Amino acid sequence: MCASRFPGRWCCAGVTEPMHSEGIERESKVRSVVQMIGIAVSLAALAFVGMAIHRSFGELQQQLISPLFLAAVAGGAVAYAAVLQLIGLAWHRLLAAVDDPALPLKDALAIFGRTQIYKYLPSNVLHMVGRFAMARKAGVSNRALAFAQVGELSILVLAATAMATLLSKSVLVDALARYGLNDPMLITALMATGFIILAVGIILLFRSRMASVGRKALSAAAMAFFLYILFFIGNGLLIVVLCRALNFGGTGSTAELIGIGAAAWLIGFVVPGAPGGLGVREAVLIAGLSAAGFPAGIATAVALGNRLVTILGDGMVALCEFAIRRLW
Repeated sequence: MCASRFPGRWCCAGVTEPMHSEGIERESKVRSVVQMIGIAVSLAALAFVGMAIHRSFGELQQQLISPLFLAAVAGGAVAYAAVLQLIGLAWHRLLAAVDDPALPLKDALAIFGRTQIYKYLPSNVLHMVGRFAMARKAGVSNRALAFAQVGELSILVLAATAMATLLSKSVLVDALARYGLNDPMLITALMATGFIILAVGIILLFRSRMASVGRKALSAAAMAFFLYILFFIGNGLLIVVLCRALNFGGTGSTAELIGIGAAAWLIGFVVPGAPGGLGVREAVLIAGLSAAGFPAGIATAVALGNRLVTILGDGMVALCEFAIRRLW
């Protein structure tokens, strides 16, 4: 029997505190396991990319120094820096759904540009952490930041999945047929079912977490989804340009290449611990382009070129933001 003067309060505390600490410990263990799995996947992906480079090293050297390919990388980096602003615009739109007055667009894009380079640091989430901290310092409410973060993570995944499912389905069907699974209807049904389950889950999560925002949440989410779709189209077209710079025959349709690019971005995004999806996106791109009929050397060169484009583009955005801050 509890001897305290406040038995309900203190006995409850005595029971719930160990349970709370056990919950935290369990969550920490799960997080550690997920992190270890993510690191293992990243290492396996890097090994796959390394083997692809080794197998086509001679051909790869010639392709990477091709003037047309280098021009495509340089131009692609500038274009990627511009396309990246679509994600920044979507983030600002999500913030504005909650805060009134909202953070000015130029300030939101400045914070976005300054922190985007942080994704190349270990953990693959520091760009979001940095963005949260800087926006909070600029006066954005915790509620708006929470809404924007949940919205960005969920809607980005949904948009990337939609693009990958709709546009690269034929590549997956052909690839599986080579391994004996020649049933396009079944594959289509499974992909459609998976996408519907994901979409319903994200919508329910969004509604339960952000019901208090009301109609503005739906409007902001729809606009963010549209902007993310535009981003994946732009990102995919940069991959198309790299492919065409090395392969004048035009293997693979534009839609398929955009879908493969979205799939590579998505898997690199969801694997925990891979800085900027490093290794994972390249592995998926190489596998996807190979399945679409590209020779191994060209697929590997495009994957490496795409990584250069994104790193240079992210660097340009951060550098421009830094220069603007210094000058003004």
